Amino acid sequence: MKRLTLIVCGLTAGIMQSSVQLIGSEPTNLSLAQTVAEAMKSSPRLYAQTHRANAASREAEAVSRSRYGELNATASYGYFNDDQILRPMSRELVSGGLATLPFDRSQAHYGLLYEVPLFLGGRLLNQVKIAGLEARKAEAIQDGTRWQIRFNAVSLYSAAQALDRVSTALGSQMAALEQTKARLQVAVAAGKRPELDRLKLLDELESTRAQLANVEADRTRVGALLLALLGRDPAGVLVVDPMSETPAALELSADDLHAGWGGNTTVHVAQLEKEQADYASKVARSAFLPRVTGSANYLEHTAFNIDRNLETWGVSIGVVFPVFSGTADVQRLRASRARFAAAEQAVVQAKLNVAAELQETLARLRASQAGIVAAEARVAAAAEAAQIEQVRYDTGAGIIEDLLRARAREESAHAALATATADRRTTAERLNTIVEKEIVK
Repeated sequence: MKRLTLIVCGLTAGIMQSSVQLIGSEPTNLSLAQTVAEAMKSSPRLYAQTHRANAASREAEAVSRSRYGELNATASYGYFNDDQILRPMSRELVSGGLATLPFDRSQAHYGLLYEVPLFLGGRLLNQVKIAGLEARKAEAIQDGTRWQIRFNAVSLYSAAQALDRVSTALGSQMAALEQTKARLQVAVAAGKRPELDRLKLLDELESTRAQLANVEADRTRVGALLLALLGRDPAGVLVVDPMSETPAALELSADDLHAGWGGNTTVHVAQLEKEQADYASKVARSAFLPRVTGSANYLEHTAFNIDRNLETWGVSIGVVFPVFSGTADVQRLRASRARFAAAEQAVVQAKLNVAAELQETLARLRASQAGIVAAEARVAAAAEAAQIEQVRYDTGAGIIEDLLRARAREESAHAALATATADRRTTAERLNTIVEKEIVK
């Protein structure tokens, strides 16, 4: 039973925790198709990733629109110890002299300022492309999250089915042991069987009862995780359909599988990060090029004591040439090139990892299908052996140890079949998750 618990834990490994939306605790009966559909629609984790993708898209749009510059309103008020000129210069100086200039100690200045980048050495253009790639990366992660949530839903649903099946087998085992116990008590009272046989049977019966309690606890845990994945109350009761014996059908050949792993989210994200690193190198190179910006302003100048309003406007273009930065720009360029080289190797490693995972999953799928065939043979053989040992013991030709061992083997065979069937479905869904396409149904 310890082995079964470890296998069930393995079926639920990698399940991500989700936020919970309480909707009640009434029993919920879901089919596998309904579970997958609801997980893809209502999972809080998917909602969170959707919001992240939307945020990245908005951020990319914001960076792109920064090319149009900024228009700001400005206002200031100053009160000075002595009169000061209201505006920097005035044509009145030529016509009337210094005395006619607008002087005041109480002044307000307000208006509009507009600045626009004209040439930044490619910095802004490449930053726009980096932000766009970040949005694409968030969308890719969102798609990968959908497949991961689907895998989580299928693996948890399969684990629940397996535990239900094991629980049924243990219940049947307990019923058979109870019948044997009733007959044995009569035989012990008549002196046909020793008291030791009854004690051994009681020990096996209580051991089976404890195993059933552990399985029910595991079933509650798996059901709670699945309900949480769906955004439901984990305290609810989840009822799943009986496990299907239909083998998983692989619709593509191995060559098709090898050609399809390139669409994996991990590989796609690594490729996008490589492109980002390339554009980041171009951003670093832009530090060595001049920067050109344009600006325009329109200001009103108000003097409160002399009751005058004057306006000024201006248009200018500024150019900045980088001369010396203590080699900081050189070091940043080298760092960006090193990050690009790292991103290139990350793409290679991501492809190798996905290819290795694909090989492992294909092998496990074949092994799980072979395991089901073996488990079915074990169930048939163990059931027949248990019946024979029961007859032998009831007729006095067998001993209690042989009967209990036969019952234990029958119980183990049913558990192995349930686990193998769940493992086959989980492995098939993992294959779908790797290639992010439903190739195994």
